[in-house]
Amino acid sequence: MNYKKQNYRQYIPLLCIACVYICWLSLQGVHSAFANFMSQISIAITMVFGSFVAGGTALGGGAVAFPVMTKVLSIEPATAKVFSLAIQSFGMTAASITIIFGGIKYYRSVVLLALMGALPGVAISLLFIADLVPRLVTKSLFSVFLLIFAVTLLRAHWHGKERLTIDLTYKRQNFFVVLVAFLGGIVSGLIGSGADIAIFALLMLYFKADLKIATASSVLIMATTSVFASLINYFYLETITPEISEFVLAAIPVVVVGAPLGAYCCAKVPKSVLLSFLLTLIGLEIGFTLFEVASV
Repeated sequence: MNYKKQNYRQYIPLLCIACVYICWLSLQGVHSAFANFMSQISIAITMVFGSFVAGGTALGGGAVAFPVMTKVLSIEPATAKVFSLAIQSFGMTAASITIIFGGIKYYRSVVLLALMGALPGVAISLLFIADLVPRLVTKSLFSVFLLIFAVTLLRAHWHGKERLTIDLTYKRQNFFVVLVAFLGGIVSGLIGSGADIAIFALLMLYFKADLKIATASSVLIMATTSVFASLINYFYLETITPEISEFVLAAIPVVVVGAPLGAYCCAKVPKSVLLSFLLTLIGLEIGFTLFEVASV
């Protein structure tokens, strides 16, 4: 009985992907869907890598989408941020379904506590803070967060034994998780990612958590945060422009496959391979930012 149930659960992610493709084609029509995909091929190619990173690491798809869109494709940071949150709503949700139904471990109590802070944080950021922050500050803030993430990864790599379970019996620890997630949520509202990185850093540096379990937990947090933020952008702020809609529609068929694949690979590949890949990505992004700041 348990064996049959487990087999059934493994097919749920594939069923969800199939449903997304059917809806994607039905809403646009086959010709329009492929025409938009080809016209936005640079975005789609970007999200091939972005979705893999989103599903398999503690960085959201914005870790690739945001710097490529702002520094290579010359797209405004505000547009890149809204797009990053919107496309993460699809990609990281697909990765989350893979994590939950694929039996990949995550810290459930941490995820629930973090969402209590991340959701209010991203809402406050989108509604009251985002419009006040200058363009270059936004891009630099993203690089700073990536640098923090890199330091966290290196420290985790050289650390000793990791904890497979986390004890959250103390109220002080619970408050700390919520506070860090809240601050990360504010950053998410500015650059499209942040709550996931903040909680990942907390798990690795403070709780000495397992690298792969902490990664899976951060994916679940950012998936929910992205969906919530995108609902605010769409229904209240109305920042989902026709241009962003075209970007999202072109990237959807890529991310719903790439993100689950990233989640699966993260659970299987050696930690050293994952570490090298992320540090290379972060080094390139920080290098671009330093070059742009020096050029001002």
